[in-house]
Amino acid sequence: MTSAGQYVVAPEAVRSSVGNVGGLIMQAVNTVMALETMIVPPTSFATIGSAVASANTSMQAQQVAALKSLLSLMQQVNNLVQRSVEGYDSADQAVAASYGGNSAGTNGNNGIWSGGVANTLATSAVAGSVGGPGTPHSVSTVLGYLNQAGLTTGSPTGAPTGSAAAFANWLDASPDHQAALGVLGTYSGAARGFGDIPGGVHNGDLVAINPGSSALDQSTVLGVVANNGQLYNNGLIQPDFGGLANLQVYRPMSA
Repeated sequence: MTSAGQYVVAPEAVRSSVGNVGGLIMQAVNTVMALETMIVPPTSFATIGSAVASANTSMQAQQVAALKSLLSLMQQVNNLVQRSVEGYDSADQAVAASYGGNSAGTNGNNGIWSGGVANTLATSAVAGSVGGPGTPHSVSTVLGYLNQAGLTTGSPTGAPTGSAAAFANWLDASPDHQAALGVLGTYSGAARGFGDIPGGVHNGDLVAINPGSSALDQSTVLGVVANNGQLYNNGLIQPDFGGLANLQVYRPMSA
């Protein structure tokens, strides 16, 4: 709510929240699946009777059912929030267009999200990848693309360049670190692919994919999205999510 009494929705902020909740839901689903497999054989209760075995089985079934119901409700709410923000965004653009102005939607150049600088970053990544072998763990290459797009100059102070995982963790450690690169984190959570991100990825998005269990896993892949969902880092790279990976997405901002 603004001082003028107007209600303002920031679609990208809501999408980011939806994405994070979606990641938490996916992790919870995996926990429920694991719980289902942790069945204690009834024979293990032989010494204390079948009644205890029956009660244990019933209790576990109730726990799993309750958790599934909760997750289903959370997913429904998350989907409704996503649909609401998309509807708000479309209505906002339509109203602005009807008055002959520019919309504040995420598809335009709107003071926060800049299609121009994002496209420049995507173009730099593609151009710099022509004939390249693909270096999915290189931080310096990605920093070079950011420099060419005018989002940053050189390597920001304190930014680790020897590890893609350490670089992504550095970005998440402080909003100031993201600001130094001219990007803003829009998603962080578990994902099986780019399709799990509400709204998908956009050209120019900076993406880190960690399929390992460690925050400093050396298999972390870093790249810039271009050509409608393809990932580039000194060549076209094919990230392996390993079934379920931790995904971090950062979107370029206008000056």
